[in-house]
Amino acid sequence: MATTTFPFNDLPVELQREIFIVAAAVDYASALRLVLVAKRVNSWVQPCIYDMVALGANDTKLFMRTVDSIPPEFFAVHVKKLCLSVSVGARNAKRILSTCTGVTDLAFWVNYLETYPRHSIVPLISPLPLRRLSIEMKHFLSLFTGPEPDHGWCETLTHLDIIFWTHELSPAIPHLEKLSSLTHLALRLRHSQAQEASLLAIVSARRSLKVLVIFDESDNPEDITWPADPRIVYLPYPSNVVREWEAQAEQGLDCSWSRAEDLVRKRVAAESKHLFFLASLKRRSRVLMISIEQGSTSA
Repeated sequence: MATTTFPFNDLPVELQREIFIVAAAVDYASALRLVLVAKRVNSWVQPCIYDMVALGANDTKLFMRTVDSIPPEFFAVHVKKLCLSVSVGARNAKRILSTCTGVTDLAFWVNYLETYPRHSIVPLISPLPLRRLSIEMKHFLSLFTGPEPDHGWCETLTHLDIIFWTHELSPAIPHLEKLSSLTHLALRLRHSQAQEASLLAIVSARRSLKVLVIFDESDNPEDITWPADPRIVYLPYPSNVVREWEAQAEQGLDCSWSRAEDLVRKRVAAESKHLFFLASLKRRSRVLMISIEQGSTSA
Protein backbone atom coordinates (compact mmCIF):
# COMPACT_ATOMS: atom_id res chain seq x y z
CA MET A 1 0.00 0.00 0.00
CA ALA A 2 1.42 3.36 -1.01
CA THR A 3 2.04 5.97 1.65
CA THR A 4 1.25 9.63 1.23
CA THR A 5 3.89 12.16 2.14
CA PHE A 6 2.51 14.86 4.42
CA PRO A 7 2.74 18.20 2.56
CA PHE A 8 4.40 20.10 5.42
CA ASN A 9 5.44 22.96 3.15
CA ASP A 10 1.81 23.47 2.20
CA LEU A 11 0.97 24.46 5.77
CA PRO A 12 0.64 28.17 6.56
CA VAL A 13 3.98 29.71 7.51
CA GLU A 14 2.64 30.70 10.92
CA LEU A 15 1.71 27.07 11.68
CA GLN A 16 5.09 25.81 10.46
CA ARG A 17 6.79 28.28 12.76
CA GLU A 18 4.67 27.21 15.74
CA ILE A 19 5.48 23.53 15.15
CA PHE A 20 9.23 24.18 15.07
CA ILE A 21 9.11 26.41 18.15
CA VAL A 22 7.18 23.81 20.17
CA ALA A 23 9.60 21.08 19.07
CA ALA A 24 12.56 23.22 20.12
CA ALA A 25 11.01 24.02 23.49
CA VAL A 26 10.32 20.36 24.25
CA ASP A 27 13.82 19.09 23.46
CA TYR A 28 16.91 21.32 23.61
CA ALA A 29 19.01 18.77 21.69
CA SER A 30 16.46 18.78 18.88
CA ALA A 31 16.57 22.57 18.81
CA LEU A 32 20.29 22.47 18.09
CA ARG A 33 19.62 20.22 15.09
CA LEU A 34 16.60 22.16 13.86
CA VAL A 35 18.62 25.33 13.32
CA LEU A 36 20.43 23.46 10.54
CA VAL A 37 17.25 22.59 8.61
CA ALA A 38 16.89 25.89 6.80
CA LYS A 39 17.68 29.57 7.24
CA ARG A 40 14.04 30.35 7.94
CA VAL A 41 13.84 27.63 10.59
CA ASN A 42 17.06 28.94 12.13
CA SER A 43 15.48 32.36 12.61
CA TRP A 44 12.51 30.74 14.38
CA VAL A 45 14.37 28.31 16.61
CA GLN A 46 17.51 30.24 17.57
CA PRO A 47 15.67 32.56 20.01
CA CYS A 48 14.39 29.45 21.85
CA ILE A 49 17.95 28.16 22.25
CA TYR A 50 19.14 31.37 23.88
CA ASP A 51 16.11 32.00 26.10
CA MET A 52 18.03 30.33 28.95
CA VAL A 53 21.84 30.42 29.04
CA ALA A 54 23.90 28.71 31.76
CA LEU A 55 27.64 29.22 31.47
CA GLY A 56 30.57 27.45 33.12
CA ALA A 57 34.22 26.75 32.46
CA ASN A 58 33.64 24.71 29.30
CA ASP A 59 31.15 26.81 27.36
CA THR A 60 31.92 30.45 28.15
CA LYS A 61 34.52 30.74 25.39
CA LEU A 62 32.08 29.33 22.82
CA PHE A 63 29.37 31.73 23.97
CA MET A 64 31.74 34.68 23.68
CA ARG A 65 32.51 33.68 20.09
CA THR A 66 28.78 33.53 19.41
CA VAL A 67 28.37 37.01 20.89
CA ASP A 68 30.99 38.24 18.42
CA SER A 69 29.15 36.71 15.46
CA ILE A 70 25.57 37.80 16.18
CA PRO A 71 24.27 41.37 16.52
CA PRO A 72 24.04 42.36 20.22
CA GLU A 73 20.37 43.25 19.77
CA PHE A 74 19.61 39.53 19.46
CA PHE A 75 20.92 38.76 22.96
CA ALA A 76 19.32 41.87 24.45
CA VAL A 77 15.92 40.70 23.23
CA HIS A 78 16.08 36.91 23.58
CA VAL A 79 18.27 36.00 26.60
CA LYS A 80 15.87 36.05 29.54
CA LYS A 81 17.42 33.58 31.99
CA LEU A 82 21.16 33.75 32.61
CA CYS A 83 23.42 31.78 34.95
CA LEU A 84 27.03 32.94 35.33
CA SER A 85 28.70 30.29 37.48
CA VAL A 86 31.78 30.76 39.65
CA SER A 87 34.02 29.57 36.81
CA VAL A 88 33.05 32.50 34.59
CA GLY A 89 35.71 35.20 34.68
CA ALA A 90 34.80 38.68 35.87
CA ARG A 91 35.86 40.23 32.57
CA ASN A 92 33.61 37.93 30.55
CA ALA A 93 30.77 38.42 33.03
CA LYS A 94 30.97 42.18 32.53
CA ARG A 95 30.74 41.87 28.77
CA ILE A 96 27.95 39.30 28.88
CA LEU A 97 25.78 41.42 31.18
CA SER A 98 26.46 44.47 29.03
CA THR A 99 25.11 42.51 26.06
CA CYS A 100 22.25 40.52 27.62
CA THR A 101 20.33 43.53 28.90
CA GLY A 102 16.87 41.94 28.93
CA VAL A 103 17.57 39.28 31.57
CA THR A 104 14.72 38.71 34.03
CA ASP A 105 16.22 35.73 35.93
CA LEU A 106 19.91 36.07 36.84
CA ALA A 107 22.30 33.83 38.74
CA PHE A 108 25.42 35.91 39.37
CA TRP A 109 27.89 33.59 41.09
CA VAL A 110 31.01 35.29 39.77
CA ASN A 111 33.56 36.52 42.32
CA TYR A 112 33.63 39.88 40.57
CA LEU A 113 34.68 41.98 43.56
CA GLU A 114 37.79 39.90 44.15
CA THR A 115 38.97 40.57 40.59
CA TYR A 116 37.83 44.21 40.54
CA PRO A 117 37.67 45.33 44.21
CA ARG A 118 37.36 48.99 43.22
CA HIS A 119 34.69 48.43 40.60
CA SER A 120 30.95 48.28 41.18
CA ILE A 121 28.52 45.71 39.81
CA VAL A 122 25.69 48.24 40.03
CA PRO A 123 26.02 49.41 36.39
CA LEU A 124 25.82 45.78 35.27
CA ILE A 125 22.87 44.57 37.34
CA SER A 126 20.85 47.68 38.18
CA PRO A 127 19.39 48.24 34.65
CA LEU A 128 18.15 44.65 34.26
CA PRO A 129 14.37 44.00 34.45
CA LEU A 130 14.88 41.31 37.08
CA ARG A 131 12.21 39.17 38.66
CA ARG A 132 14.58 36.57 40.10
CA LEU A 133 18.13 36.97 41.39
CA SER A 134 20.67 34.52 42.82
CA ILE A 135 23.80 36.21 44.15
CA GLU A 136 26.51 35.95 46.81
CA MET A 137 25.90 37.96 49.99
CA LYS A 138 28.80 40.41 49.67
CA HIS A 139 27.87 41.16 46.06
CA PHE A 140 24.23 41.65 47.06
CA LEU A 141 25.21 44.17 49.72
CA SER A 142 27.37 46.04 47.20
CA LEU A 143 24.24 46.75 45.16
CA PHE A 144 23.00 49.03 47.96
CA THR A 145 26.12 50.99 48.85
CA GLY A 146 24.77 54.22 47.39
CA PRO A 147 22.51 56.57 49.38
CA GLU A 148 19.46 55.92 47.18
CA PRO A 149 19.91 52.90 44.90
CA ASP A 150 17.80 53.28 41.78
CA HIS A 151 17.20 49.66 40.80
CA GLY A 152 14.05 49.24 38.74
CA TRP A 153 13.88 45.64 39.90
CA CYS A 154 13.33 46.72 43.51
CA GLU A 155 9.65 46.82 42.53
CA THR A 156 9.61 43.66 40.38
CA LEU A 157 11.92 41.17 42.15
CA THR A 158 9.90 38.28 43.58
CA HIS A 159 12.59 35.61 44.19
CA LEU A 160 15.94 36.26 45.89
CA ASP A 161 18.56 33.58 46.50
CA ILE A 162 21.49 34.61 48.72
CA ILE A 163 24.69 32.53 48.71
CA PHE A 164 27.04 32.59 51.69
CA TRP A 165 30.74 31.98 51.10
CA THR A 166 31.39 32.36 54.85
CA HIS A 167 29.93 30.50 57.84
CA GLU A 168 27.13 32.57 59.38
CA LEU A 169 25.21 31.60 62.51
CA SER A 170 23.21 34.82 62.74
CA PRO A 171 22.43 35.76 59.13
CA ALA A 172 20.99 39.21 58.59
CA ILE A 173 19.71 40.36 55.20
CA PRO A 174 19.41 44.15 55.06
CA HIS A 175 17.53 46.09 52.37
CA LEU A 176 14.65 43.61 52.15
CA GLU A 177 12.27 46.46 52.87
CA LYS A 178 13.29 47.97 49.52
CA LEU A 179 12.06 44.89 47.63
CA SER A 180 8.34 45.58 47.65
CA SER A 181 7.33 42.51 45.59
CA LEU A 182 9.57 39.93 47.27
CA THR A 183 7.73 36.71 48.12
CA HIS A 184 10.47 34.04 48.04
CA LEU A 185 13.84 34.18 49.81
CA ALA A 186 16.52 31.49 50.03
CA LEU A 187 19.68 31.44 52.14
CA ARG A 188 22.39 29.00 51.06
CA LEU A 189 24.01 28.73 54.49
CA ARG A 190 25.11 25.10 53.94
CA HIS A 191 24.33 24.35 57.62
CA SER A 192 21.32 24.16 59.93
CA GLN A 193 22.66 26.00 62.97
CA ALA A 194 21.26 29.42 62.14
CA GLN A 195 19.80 31.12 65.19
CA GLU A 196 16.01 31.11 65.14
CA ALA A 197 15.86 34.75 66.24
CA SER A 198 17.81 35.78 63.12
CA LEU A 199 15.50 33.84 60.81
CA LEU A 200 12.38 35.24 62.47
CA ALA A 201 13.80 38.75 62.14
CA ILE A 202 14.23 38.20 58.40
CA VAL A 203 10.63 37.10 57.79
CA SER A 204 9.42 39.95 59.99
CA ALA A 205 11.35 42.51 57.94
CA ARG A 206 9.45 41.56 54.77
CA ARG A 207 5.88 40.62 55.64
CA SER A 208 5.11 39.78 52.01
CA LEU A 209 7.42 36.75 52.22
CA LYS A 210 5.62 33.49 51.54
CA VAL A 211 8.64 31.26 52.06
CA LEU A 212 12.16 31.42 53.48
CA VAL A 213 14.30 28.47 52.36
CA ILE A 214 17.41 27.42 54.27
CA PHE A 215 19.70 25.18 52.22
CA ASP A 216 21.92 23.01 54.39
CA GLU A 217 24.22 20.01 54.02
CA SER A 218 23.14 18.23 57.19
CA ASP A 219 23.69 14.47 57.26
CA ASN A 220 20.78 14.10 59.68
CA PRO A 221 17.94 16.35 58.46
CA GLU A 222 15.55 14.74 60.95
CA ASP A 223 17.58 16.32 63.77
CA ILE A 224 16.92 19.87 62.54
CA THR A 225 14.70 21.95 64.81
CA TRP A 226 12.43 23.98 62.55
CA PRO A 227 11.51 27.54 63.60
CA ALA A 228 7.98 28.27 64.75
CA ASP A 229 7.08 30.37 61.70
CA PRO A 230 5.70 27.92 59.10
CA ARG A 231 7.16 30.00 56.26
CA ILE A 232 10.69 28.94 57.24
CA VAL A 233 11.63 25.57 55.74
CA TYR A 234 14.82 23.55 55.27
CA LEU A 235 15.90 21.86 52.05
CA PRO A 236 19.00 19.75 51.33
CA TYR A 237 21.73 21.55 49.44
CA PRO A 238 21.41 20.57 45.75
CA SER A 239 24.06 18.21 44.38
CA ASN A 240 24.14 20.13 41.09
CA VAL A 241 23.45 23.82 41.62
CA VAL A 242 23.35 24.70 37.91
CA ARG A 243 20.72 22.07 37.12
CA GLU A 244 18.76 23.14 40.17
CA TRP A 245 18.88 26.75 38.94
CA GLU A 246 17.72 25.66 35.48
CA ALA A 247 14.77 23.81 37.04
CA GLN A 248 13.64 26.90 38.94
CA ALA A 249 14.18 29.08 35.85
CA GLU A 250 11.78 26.81 33.97
CA GLN A 251 9.43 27.11 36.98
CA GLY A 252 8.89 23.37 37.08
CA LEU A 253 6.96 21.54 39.78
CA ASP A 254 10.10 19.77 41.01
CA CYS A 255 12.27 22.84 41.55
CA SER A 256 13.39 24.01 44.99
CA TRP A 257 10.89 26.85 45.15
CA SER A 258 7.97 24.51 44.39
CA ARG A 259 9.12 21.97 46.98
CA ALA A 260 9.50 24.73 49.56
CA GLU A 261 6.01 26.05 48.82
CA ASP A 262 4.62 22.55 49.30
CA LEU A 263 6.37 22.25 52.67
CA VAL A 264 4.96 25.61 53.77
CA ARG A 265 1.44 24.51 52.81
CA LYS A 266 1.84 21.31 54.82
CA ARG A 267 3.19 23.22 57.84
CA VAL A 268 0.35 25.75 57.69
CA ALA A 269 -2.22 22.96 57.39
CA ALA A 270 -0.69 21.09 60.34
CA GLU A 271 -0.61 24.27 62.42
CA SER A 272 -4.25 25.04 61.56
CA LYS A 273 -5.25 21.51 62.51
CA HIS A 274 -3.39 21.84 65.81
CA LEU A 275 -5.02 25.19 66.58
CA PHE A 276 -8.45 23.76 65.73
CA PHE A 277 -7.81 20.87 68.11
CA LEU A 278 -6.79 23.25 70.90
CA ALA A 279 -9.85 25.43 70.29
CA SER A 280 -12.13 22.36 70.38
CA LEU A 281 -10.48 21.16 73.57
CA LYS A 282 -10.95 24.59 75.13
CA ARG A 283 -14.65 24.65 74.20
CA ARG A 284 -15.18 21.17 75.64
CA SER A 285 -13.43 22.18 78.85
CA ARG A 286 -15.64 25.24 79.13
CA VAL A 287 -18.79 23.18 78.61
CA LEU A 288 -17.61 20.67 81.20
CA MET A 289 -16.92 23.44 83.74
CA ILE A 290 -20.38 24.93 83.16
CA SER A 291 -21.97 21.51 83.66
CA ILE A 292 -20.05 21.01 86.89
CA GLU A 293 -21.04 24.46 88.15
CA GLN A 294 -24.71 23.87 87.28
CA GLY A 295 -24.59 20.50 89.05
CA SER A 296 -23.14 22.11 92.16
CA THR A 297 -25.85 24.81 92.15
CA SER A 298 -28.63 22.23 91.83
CA ALA A 299 -27.23 20.28 94.76
